[in-house]
Amino acid sequence: MLLASLVLARALTLVEEPAPAPGTRGEVVLVTLGKVSPDLVDEVETSLRDHLQVEVRRIAGLKLPKSAWYAPRKRWRADRLLEFLLEQIPDAPKTTRILGLTESDISTTKDPFPDWGIFGLGYSPGQAAVVSSYRLKKKAKNRAHVRFRVSNTAVHEVGHTFGLEHCTEARCPMQDAEGGIANTDGSDPDLGPECRAELEAAFPIADP
Repeated sequence: MLLASLVLARALTLVEEPAPAPGTRGEVVLVTLGKVSPDLVDEVETSLRDHLQVEVRRIAGLKLPKSAWYAPRKRWRADRLLEFLLEQIPDAPKTTRILGLTESDISTTKDPFPDWGIFGLGYSPGQAAVVSSYRLKKKAKNRAHVRFRVSNTAVHEVGHTFGLEHCTEARCPMQDAEGGIANTDGSDPDLGPECRAELEAAFPIADP
């Protein structure tokens, strides 16, 4: 009887884990942190759907949490924002991620710098990522260029949450920014062949 109970419990656990929507590999919950221009949100949603094959669900925007404020540099700590974002999707299935989108400056610790300004950050792997347009707007050619940079960075950071690491594939959005904007500007939103194969192996698209 004990063995039968264990088998039943395992079966129930497998049933309770929801599968991704048909034709997708998972869901990304998209949330704005503070005031964000609608065109950026729309572009990010479209890019995630088209280039990562995920379902995107928007939720009501949130204020940037006080716990993430870094007064010495007057900006927001990205690692604390990731913790805050995870709190918004408790008990989410393993194929769900949450992406926070903000126009405020964000930072993290990057040796040897205790507080380094960044475009975005994502757990690798994990279930939370954040992208800021603050630095991506600098020296952009036009508004379309800003949208391109923000959406490419979103694909990059959400790619990290699915376990993709920085790569050296030409024009792949998973290239390391290396402290500059050149690799972001020179990349395509489509994953390179190696990163695409890795993503498909770890998170295959659910049968339609």
